Amino acid sequence: MKKKRYVILFIIVSLFLIVGQSCERKDEKTGVFLGGKDGLSVGFVDDAPPISGIFQNEAFPIDVELINKGETEIGEGAAVIYLTGALFSSGAVQTEKQQESNDAFISFLEESEQARVEDSLVVPLGKATYKGTILGDSVPLDVRAAVCYPYETRVQVDDFCIPSTSRQATGQNDCEIVSTTNIIKENDNSGAPVHVTSLREQEGPDFVRVTLDINNVGTGDVINPGTCKRDLQREDLDKVKVKMPGNFACTFRDGESNEGIVELRSGHAVLRCKRNVNNPGSAFKETIGITLSYNYQREVSKTVTVNKAT
Repeated sequence: MKKKRYVILFIIVSLFLIVGQSCERKDEKTGVFLGGKDGLSVGFVDDAPPISGIFQNEAFPIDVELINKGETEIGEGAAVIYLTGALFSSGAVQTEKQQESNDAFISFLEESEQARVEDSLVVPLGKATYKGTILGDSVPLDVRAAVCYPYETRVQVDDFCIPSTSRQATGQNDCEIVSTTNIIKENDNSGAPVHVTSLREQEGPDFVRVTLDINNVGTGDVINPGTCKRDLQREDLDKVKVKMPGNFACTFRDGESNEGIVELRSGHAVLRCKRNVNNPGSAFKETIGITLSYNYQREVSKTVTVNKAT
């Protein structure tokens, strides 16, 4: 009986240790950013427009709420909202406005002790009126809007390895380059819809080659930096400006530099860079920072039932 009590006590203690280790792992955080794949979220306010109760020739409001779920501030007037679809192209709909922008800055995502704090702003786009013919009792009206805004992804990599260039280096190496290892970790990217999803090193005799995978991880479209317009062309899409540290030389279409434009294909681009190394000592880790700049566009839609006037 005494042995049985010891066994039960051992099981209870083991369970407490397992639970404690699980909690510790859950609380562990890597990277310096909050992270996430969202930028500016866009949605219609609940009753602007309402989904039903609208009648032919009756004006209804259109209000769009912008919520910043990422880690880049949106400056005043930087987010441009366009009415699209039937509200722009149909002769049956009359609108007061076709586009609007935010009249105040929208702060980036922050974290308090209790929760993450998102800043938001409601942008009114005036009223719309359906003036078309309704042969039955009602017609469905597809209400659409798109928001285009500038955004930035900051990437901090703390495990970039600078190898030794000497065969007689003394001391202990702090790191080792393994060409198949992705050194990007969770939350190395700031909260944004475009990420550096992979960074791999390859060691040369007096240099390090670097390969970056850049991906659109959000649900919208990447637009060229500085471009926001209603009538987007193919050349306006899928371009991201990349800025590496000054001691890197990357292969861009316009030549070698530490910064330039990459073009995404099916949401993905590969950038190859080189960093010369002169390190007679042992290998060490170096922190590097990368910045991605671009415009981003998302669309929201809502079906409104317009009833026949009585």
